[in-house]
Amino acid sequence: MNTRNTLLLTPWLALACAAATAQSSPYYIGVAQTIAYDNNLIRLRDNQTLPAGLSKSDTVSSTALVAGIDQPFARQRVFGTANLSSNRYSRNSDFNSSGYALRLGLDWQTIARLSGRLSASADRTVRADVRDASDQFILRSNAETAHQIDASISLGLVTRLSAEATLQQRDVRYSAAQAAFREFQQNSVSLGLRYRPASTTTWGLGLRQTRWDYPNLLVGTADPNDRRTRSDIDGSLLWQPGGASSFDIRISSGKTEHQQFDTRDFSGVTGSLGWDWQPSGKLRFNTRLARDTGQDADRITTAFTRTTDTLRVGVDYALSAKIGLNANLSAFERLLQGRGAVVGGLSGREMGNSLAIGARWAPVRSTVVGCNVSTDKLGSNSNPALSDTYSSAGFSCFGQFILQ
Repeated sequence: MNTRNTLLLTPWLALACAAATAQSSPYYIGVAQTIAYDNNLIRLRDNQTLPAGLSKSDTVSSTALVAGIDQPFARQRVFGTANLSSNRYSRNSDFNSSGYALRLGLDWQTIARLSGRLSASADRTVRADVRDASDQFILRSNAETAHQIDASISLGLVTRLSAEATLQQRDVRYSAAQAAFREFQQNSVSLGLRYRPASTTTWGLGLRQTRWDYPNLLVGTADPNDRRTRSDIDGSLLWQPGGASSFDIRISSGKTEHQQFDTRDFSGVTGSLGWDWQPSGKLRFNTRLARDTGQDADRITTAFTRTTDTLRVGVDYALSAKIGLNANLSAFERLLQGRGAVVGGLSGREMGNSLAIGARWAPVRSTVVGCNVSTDKLGSNSNPALSDTYSSAGFSCFGQFILQ
């Protein structure tokens, strides 16, 4: 299971949202502080021995400089955020590090019906939970660096019909050589049409293709690069039957092909159903049910995810104009298979869930404080040779002061 330190990241998401909604100026700059505790920082598996020199639990202090821009000009808009952080671990000092999250984008529009968006992002964060290809601990600080570029263009052909095209490029690297097998490059392109017969309904139909390259997955072989291509036909529907509800539906028919391991090829139907319900101005629910493929590289060629079924439920409640509560629950079930160069003839299912509950308070426009508690569990699995179980829990408190 690909897990980050959610206790540390969740506050930054809340702070970014607070800054974006509260700003009265197109620019802001500020400082933020987070203290987080995790009782299983390194995601120690059940019945697994703790490696010498590591502590299972830890308290992390993160101090950050934050900034942002949201500036319209003529028909265009420039937007962006920056987060530069210093992270200090009280027990696992080898994980001490600096990190960043940078995003910059442009929304553009011509006099005609042509518009689009161009954006780029760069992130660097320590991944204490990542294992090596043999599922062993990496006894050093391991930073994940990700770069991503997105571009989209839309052409309004007639009043109700529009054509869209999107491009995405993503690159993920690790500082520890033991994690190099997880590194990948991803390129995706899609073309589609959207039709809006009424103000409450939008239909979509498109073609999408994605290619992944894992250049170091098969270390020691003549060709270590595992190349994968996925092609999909996507059908979508956005329906808003009333002021309180909206539905987002996607059904995709696709095929994934592996250049070196054709036994991992997949053909089938995937999709998602989302329901956003806001019964009042203070209360909002967001529910999503999805089935997707998961061609991951967590355990090199030992096991891979055939399909993943996921249910996510989020709740936001505004006690007042200054106090907000939120809760998020996620549960999943994955179909695992071990077929390839290392393990053959194995299959099984694994289940997991996570829960996060938070509260935030904005006593004045420039200040936001709050706390979060969360749990993360990789639960029962039908074949321990393909998956291990673990659990973690913790809490965090944060504060941010911004000038805008």
